[in-house]
Amino acid sequence: MNYIIGIDVGTTATKGVLYNELGKAVSTVSKGYPLIQEKIGQAEEDPKLIFDAVQEIIYKLAQQTTGKILAISWSSQMHSLIGLDQNNELLTNSITWADNCAKSIVEDAKNKGLAKKVYRKTGMPMHPMAPIYKLLWLKDQKSELFKQTQKWIGIKEYLIFRLTGKMITDTTMAAGTGMLNLNTLTWDQELLNIVGIKQAQLPEIAQPIEVISPIKIEYVQKLGINPDTKIILGASDGYLSTIGVNAIDSDHFALNIGTSGAVRTIVDQPKIDENASYFCYPIDQQHYLLGGPVNNGGIVFNWARQTLFDANETPQDFLDVAQTAPAGSRNLIFLPYLGGERAPIWNADARGSFIGLTRMHQKPEMARAVIEGIIFNLYDAASNLIKNTKKPVTINATGGFLKSDFVRQLCANVFNVPIVTMKEEQSGTLAAMFLARQALGLSKNMDEIEQFAQFAQTDKVYFPNQKEAAIYQSIFPLYCEIRDALAASYKNFNK
Repeated sequence: MNYIIGIDVGTTATKGVLYNELGKAVSTVSKGYPLIQEKIGQAEEDPKLIFDAVQEIIYKLAQQTTGKILAISWSSQMHSLIGLDQNNELLTNSITWADNCAKSIVEDAKNKGLAKKVYRKTGMPMHPMAPIYKLLWLKDQKSELFKQTQKWIGIKEYLIFRLTGKMITDTTMAAGTGMLNLNTLTWDQELLNIVGIKQAQLPEIAQPIEVISPIKIEYVQKLGINPDTKIILGASDGYLSTIGVNAIDSDHFALNIGTSGAVRTIVDQPKIDENASYFCYPIDQQHYLLGGPVNNGGIVFNWARQTLFDANETPQDFLDVAQTAPAGSRNLIFLPYLGGERAPIWNADARGSFIGLTRMHQKPEMARAVIEGIIFNLYDAASNLIKNTKKPVTINATGGFLKSDFVRQLCANVFNVPIVTMKEEQSGTLAAMFLARQALGLSKNMDEIEQFAQFAQTDKVYFPNQKEAAIYQSIFPLYCEIRDALAASYKNFNK
């Protein structure tokens, strides 16, 4: 039997899944690596360590089959930035999406109107995660390094370059730089002029199903794969995790809540929000990924459990206590911005808060308010998507935060939409595998992903409880009022 390897390059680990030609997962291997955080705002990674992790994963998966590996396809974290010298050697680490060093650059760009121009041209929100702002920061703070750099790429491009010698990116990853024009799907020359770089310093742009071959012979031997194994360009984790749960049109939203979270949908034309509350990333001329990523998902739940509960109490204890409080937590609202926030407020200075706290509120209300706050924040991110597209028929949901029936039902109640949970969490690698099938001519169009996604499909469906949904719909405007009222205070807190 023939096989395809799907690789998902994450922020703290890379995961590889071996799929047979029928699209069924056979084996999984993962490898972690550290996040470099030596100063406030820094969040970088060593590209060489990630490449070592990728090699180990491919080798271990290749050893688990005597069949032929047809292709290796990629899903990757977005918004990373790597500088290379004239010999294509590393000058920088991989500066990840979580790096906040360009925060002051973004504030300046907002004040001068540049940030709004970037959003309107590219669909990139006003946030330091975007490589365009990282480049402006490097130009300002590390001018010699900026001048010395001959190529600017992301982590997926670096890995593929190491394996093949080709420097190429796909449309969905290019969209995450803040320099890809929404209308032309080419690098925007006006923005490149503002940054001070040339198109030749950026990788060539191709579609996700582009075949990049051949693999360098040294890696064919080292990884134990066939010389004719194809490298498929692949796409961003945001796009692939969306289609990997079969959310391939605007009738369906994809919701993921792990440590962080995101809500996304795919539409057939670019839709820019007047408040720049969500991203709009082109996939091709007929498809655009809209969505909002949030910093504060399960990481906030873990903080609350460790802070409000004793050390020997488990996450299930937290959930059990939270369920004893009524919907709305007796008018206690929690803003979960413990790590700043991306969508929908795009404010790296944001802080978390309990609002409405009284002596009558005890541990159950505080525990439930935390969970409600996490979900309200994602609903807040989704509300502008709904306003500018339409209310989804269902929301297809994945993520470690959504393991509990209580939390799943609470999501259905807050969103007031049926929540469909998935049995399999590897939606990114599954979709990467499907791209490989398309590239190899084994699958013809996107609708066919459903037959492969059957291995990752419906676990349960949670329909809204209309009584509780009405309570949350009445609370949400107050949540938004408090969100807006506190916004002006965050900068003062950080002073």
